[in-house]
Amino acid sequence: MTLIVLPAVVGTGSCRLMYDNLLEQGTVVASSEDAGFPVENCFDWNTADFFKPAATGTITITLTLGSAGTANYLAFYNQDLYLNAGTIKLQYWDGSTWQDATSAVAPDDNKPRCIFFDAKTSTQWRLVISCTVIPALGVVSFGQYLAMPYGNYLNWSPPVLARSTKVTNNLSENGAFLGRSIRSLGVLTNLVLQYASDSWVRTYWLPFIKRAEQKPFFWAPNVADYPNEAMFAWTEGDITPPTHTHYGFMGEEIQVRGLVE
Repeated sequence: MTLIVLPAVVGTGSCRLMYDNLLEQGTVVASSEDAGFPVENCFDWNTADFFKPAATGTITITLTLGSAGTANYLAFYNQDLYLNAGTIKLQYWDGSTWQDATSAVAPDDNKPRCIFFDAKTSTQWRLVISCTVIPALGVVSFGQYLAMPYGNYLNWSPPVLARSTKVTNNLSENGAFLGRSIRSLGVLTNLVLQYASDSWVRTYWLPFIKRAEQKPFFWAPNVADYPNEAMFAWTEGDITPPTHTHYGFMGEEIQVRGLVE
């Protein structure tokens, strides 16, 4: 009998899922807020609405938790800071002063961004946004990422390459080509779980699945080799349950659709 020995999972793998959002777990107050674009819009996971402050300059979004929360990532998508040289950073309260969890990030495009840092724990967190015009922020999340036991290797497409389009060719009455219409449907690919221990699936995968049944999430497939590639993702259709692929280990494939730009 062949014995399969797999290395221990220490939670620092390169394939990471970001769905734990501390902003959903406490009281959130913006230092400036347009009544038509409330701060809740930036953490409802909906890309069709936005948070906007009522003024330019530096504004803060402060989170107060009932008990200390831990974060090691910041992710955001669907913002216009990149159009106006704006910046965003995450800070935490150390008991006496605000400390930077991340440096100020100046996006140069509207792609999903995931920034990772050494874990910090605090009852108070804040986003600091600076811009010379009134910015719009669609989705922002920070909390603890979930590292997959193993990355995606075979039979899947990296999100940046998994373009999903619907093409309609226009033809004349005699069949001559008259051009085409192309409708972008974002990207469509598979999130692959493999060689996950029974205990890992119960402890970490099941909470993620329960959340993914309800809301989108951020996915960074390979932060070691492609640190700037990330996907704002949601599940496509029903989620099939994991199955045993090897003795004591489980696997699953989930079809996900989303956006990478």
